[in-house]
Amino acid sequence: MDEKDEAIIGILARQANLSSRTLSKMTGLPISTVHRRIKRLEREGVIIGYKALIDYEKTTKPIGALLLIDLTEGSGRNHIPKNDIVANFRKLEEIEEITEVQAFNFDLIVKARFPSLKRLSAFIEEIRSMEGIEELASAIITEEETSLSDDTKYRAKTRRT
Repeated sequence: MDEKDEAIIGILARQANLSSRTLSKMTGLPISTVHRRIKRLEREGVIIGYKALIDYEKTTKPIGALLLIDLTEGSGRNHIPKNDIVANFRKLEEIEEITEVQAFNFDLIVKARFPSLKRLSAFIEEIRSMEGIEELASAIITEEETSLSDDTKYRAKTRRT
């Protein structure tokens, strides 16, 4: 992984539908080099998929929330492993992302989407009542950045080598 690979994945992470030709112009690399590097990064598992950036205000689920979840600590017969809780979360259609963290008051950050604040409130109560959940705090997402920012920095990085 070098600066050229970093430049390519930095751009693709924010705008996955770009052609090799466009990436070539943005990075200053030949099209064949861009294409070959993307294929290698996919083969090596660095690029594991592509994702569309969505304007959720125009969908049926405009309400986004971050749920900060503290799991019950302990061991023994009644303890529910984190992996089991995460597996249960993955089954819930509202949940988009699950991130495990080491923080003072919580173990998981869950990003979810809802059609209304009423549904968000009900969902929070459902999660709070699940076994293995100690506490839950939530934050409503008020703005999400979905546009591609200035990519001149990627060109500058690749030109140095």
